[in-house]
Amino acid sequence: MAKWIRWWGLGIFAVVAAILGCVWFLFVDGWVAYLIEEAGTEAVGAKVQVDAADLSLFPAGLTLTRLQVTDPKEPMTNAVEIAQVAMGLDGLNLLRRKVIVEEMLLEGVRLSTPRTSSGATRDVSPQEKESGMFSIDLPSLEVPDVKKILEQEDLETVRLIETLKADIKGEKETWEARLKDLPGKSQLAQYKERVKNLKKAKKGGVEGILGGVGEVQSLQQDIEREIESLKGAKKEFEEKVALLRTRFEQIKTAPQRDIQHLKAKYNLSPQGLANMSQTLLGGEIGSWVRQGAEWYERAKPFLEGAQAMQGKDGGPDVQKPLRGKGVDVHFKEAHPLPDFLIRHTKVSVNLALGDLAGMVHNITTDQPTLGQPTTFTFSGDQLKGVKSVSLEGVLNHVVPAQSQDQLTVQAKGYELTNLVLSKDEKWPVALTNGLGDMTINAQLQGQALTAHGGAQLRGLQLSAGQEGDTNPLTKALSSAVTDISQVVLQADVKGTLEHQDVTVSSDLDRILQNAAGKMVNDLAAKFGAELQSAISAKIAEPMKQLNANMAGFGGMAGDLTERVTQHNDVLKSLLEKSLPTKNLKLPGGLKLPF
Repeated sequence: MAKWIRWWGLGIFAVVAAILGCVWFLFVDGWVAYLIEEAGTEAVGAKVQVDAADLSLFPAGLTLTRLQVTDPKEPMTNAVEIAQVAMGLDGLNLLRRKVIVEEMLLEGVRLSTPRTSSGATRDVSPQEKESGMFSIDLPSLEVPDVKKILEQEDLETVRLIETLKADIKGEKETWEARLKDLPGKSQLAQYKERVKNLKKAKKGGVEGILGGVGEVQSLQQDIEREIESLKGAKKEFEEKVALLRTRFEQIKTAPQRDIQHLKAKYNLSPQGLANMSQTLLGGEIGSWVRQGAEWYERAKPFLEGAQAMQGKDGGPDVQKPLRGKGVDVHFKEAHPLPDFLIRHTKVSVNLALGDLAGMVHNITTDQPTLGQPTTFTFSGDQLKGVKSVSLEGVLNHVVPAQSQDQLTVQAKGYELTNLVLSKDEKWPVALTNGLGDMTINAQLQGQALTAHGGAQLRGLQLSAGQEGDTNPLTKALSSAVTDISQVVLQADVKGTLEHQDVTVSSDLDRILQNAAGKMVNDLAAKFGAELQSAISAKIAEPMKQLNANMAGFGGMAGDLTERVTQHNDVLKSLLEKSLPTKNLKLPGGLKLPF
């Protein structure tokens, strides 16, 4: 009778199963933790660590204990720390090499927790670190020394005077040389002599007259040519002089431009108070936007993932397999699933102000295949320091080329305590206490980023300035700030993820400008008057010399005019008095044809 069981074979199977079981028990969890740490570290750019991983088969699931994600800019701080991550895996799809999680639980999520060792994987450049400090560009109430300013500054007025002076000198030299070459007294004397000689022609009878006709015509042409030459030179001369006079008149307005430039340079303008909201809050809001943009850029590749290669007809791309080598062939599925998908994620976030509960749906690296965006909602009520807070958003990369992400944040009754608005030594400002209701709406379409935030702050207690401050401006500003109890704040962000423009405005601008604007205006007027007087005194003599130099062109203009007039007189004398040839009768009743 044949043996149904080969005991030696069963023994080998039992040994192999025991070895595989030992390998699984001893090494698989560490291997899974290693893969998560390696992939996470490469994606984040800083260490991702897992204290323990527990992979189970029956039922299929994975549990991670204490997942730490280092902040790339602060290697001694975790950007996120999660006490436990638990998920159930779809075993059937796992055999198809698809990680499908119906529900995942994140417990004990905390932000910005300290680390015991550095999580840096590379050096952080100084440009990547946010200083969190900015300087306030306040006008100064100390009147600058006008004399020292004029000694140091390169005034536009002085430059224009020197340039025009050099150009006038050059033009004078040019025209002095040209006047020597233009028809003058010697040429005029020759023409007069020729006219005189032609007058004698009438005493020689008909033969003398006929002989002088050609000479008259030649002389007339010569004089007319000289007159045209002189007129052309005169016109060119007048245009040059007119341009120089225009520049001379423009110099008279240059001192006002110098005054405005110096007033702005030395900060004597109330415009510095026109947007104090931007000065106090713009840098901080910009820092938040940049940090959010950086984390978004890190997550973006995981939102879009890699699409399956599609053929021209929309079906799977058919590839000819290489003989002897395996290839992965993606067949068209009725209900396709991405290689990685977490359908529902419950999140519990532990913050200093309390706990937030949230849900995230459709976490996947391949939204195009799933055909659905990632959505999330978080909320919390009666928290420490805030009455309520809610956050919801959509990350839609179903069509990567037309991605559209949205985020809405609302907070009511948020307690504002001990916020440093300005660390500037000249005028420190701090918000001691206050309450705020805030709403933020942000949208990212492709690379175009737009965001709008509004806040109503009330019950404010502000401190500003330093004890013993003797500067009247900062004293006036400090007094105005400490009287503020409520503020309406607006903030707008436009640009791209790489470059954003942040615009902030509030009632604070009007309050501070009213408090110190008149003071700055009075000081600016005083400074402007002193500059006007000093600049006028400095340019008085150069302008006088410049005016005298301009007057020197009058003699040249008169010379040119005189030459044209004298040549015209000679021509007139030639045509009217030299030869009475008109209607001259010859013997036989003939007339000259001229």
